[in-house]
Amino acid sequence: MDFIIPEYVNKILKALMAAGYDAYLVGGAVRDLLLEKEPEDFDVVTNAKPEEIIAVAKHEGFGVVEELGQNFGVVMVVVDDNSVEVAAYRSESYGEDAHRPESVWYCETLAEDLARRDFTINAIALDIEGRVIDCFNGLEDLKNRELRTVGQASQRFAEDALRMFRACRFISQLGVTCDAEVFAAITEQLPRVSGLSMERVRAEINKLMKGEFVNLGLDALVKSGLAAQSCRNRQEGKEIQIPILPELAAIVGVPQNPNFHSYDVWNHTLKAVSFGEKSLEVRWALLLHDIGKGQPSVRGFDAEGNPTDYGHEELSARMAEKILKRFQFSANFVKRVVWLIANHMQLGFRVGKDELGTKRWLRKAALSGAFRWNKDMQEAFAQLSSVCLADLAATNAHEQEIITMRMYNEELLRLAADMPVHTSDLLLSGKQIAEIIGGKESLPQLMQILLKRVQDGTVENSEEALTEVVKKWQQRHLQYETSAIDEI
Repeated sequence: MDFIIPEYVNKILKALMAAGYDAYLVGGAVRDLLLEKEPEDFDVVTNAKPEEIIAVAKHEGFGVVEELGQNFGVVMVVVDDNSVEVAAYRSESYGEDAHRPESVWYCETLAEDLARRDFTINAIALDIEGRVIDCFNGLEDLKNRELRTVGQASQRFAEDALRMFRACRFISQLGVTCDAEVFAAITEQLPRVSGLSMERVRAEINKLMKGEFVNLGLDALVKSGLAAQSCRNRQEGKEIQIPILPELAAIVGVPQNPNFHSYDVWNHTLKAVSFGEKSLEVRWALLLHDIGKGQPSVRGFDAEGNPTDYGHEELSARMAEKILKRFQFSANFVKRVVWLIANHMQLGFRVGKDELGTKRWLRKAALSGAFRWNKDMQEAFAQLSSVCLADLAATNAHEQEIITMRMYNEELLRLAADMPVHTSDLLLSGKQIAEIIGGKESLPQLMQILLKRVQDGTVENSEEALTEVVKKWQQRHLQYETSAIDEI
């Protein structure tokens, strides 16, 4: 197999080798190259010590990010504006900390360095000639799509509890199956999760959420018991334990109306998430869109005895807001995901309705304060379209129903593009208006009038139409002033 390694990486490998040192690519980059995927970044290992790596880099005119992780033998080398982590061969031992090694020391061979890594598929090295060094049968596991640890799984997870979340993430990204020993070891080492920081857990789950096989990764997260654990977070100078995602276990096995659903709430959720686009807003919205189903406040039964969950979107939105806030997502992210969940039933109700009703909905959204300007609202409705189509595709819906919703969504997005939210969305600028009316004194008031007229649909959002309205306003204003003077 021919591997395409960027020239800036080759320069580092060649420079180290020319200086008499070993140099290999390792980790995720090698795994991705073997899978014929483009790596996001490249890591190099060498028997050179940090000060020797720096000396080689400076001799070649490469940049070096000073004081970055050198206590762990890592040097960030910059070549042609690209950063590459170059690490000395090292081994490590762990203590009470659930993630960080207690001590790190340099070792002499590549095999020793590979032995400290988490999974066999990440413990493969590649030299500059394209030769693969595989000490732990990682190639075979990669071929068989099987996730195994380097050495005893329980020991690997006891050393670094974050590796358990990484296992779920790799299941999501690569579609690998979890070795029985790995799954059993996760169950055994669940108490170690409490020592992990919320930031690290959130980062791993976010990576999982973007995976091609996200349904498999999420299912592993729940079935392993990881989602039901708590991790640590510092608030107001104190460390507290915060729940991860125990709410997910509550929807496993929760039945739904068989007239509309083939799956329980959890398996419907897994299907829907896998159908959604890979943005974090959409994926998190789909993960939590039915989180309120089965709760006593919404669970009921129809005349045939089938379960119903009327109003679950509102409850799910409230629950999602609490979950996302405890994970300390940004305020804008929380706001968007909660809006998507709260509105995810709207499209189904509106498909096939007249255009006037859709325009009223858009006008209400524009006036709601949920969006700063039209571009923001357009993005939100495009994401809502993805959420609703994925949700529908995970039900018993016929293909024609999905086609009909897709056609409605296209029309919805067209209309959304024409609905201004802020005066800056008007196609006549404040400067142009000021020139027509001869000053800025009445400008704020007039722009708000124009915005309302366009939102109401009584004026087209075009330069020509808005200019005509402004001229008429100016004419009425002058007539009023003239009549006032005449009365004096």
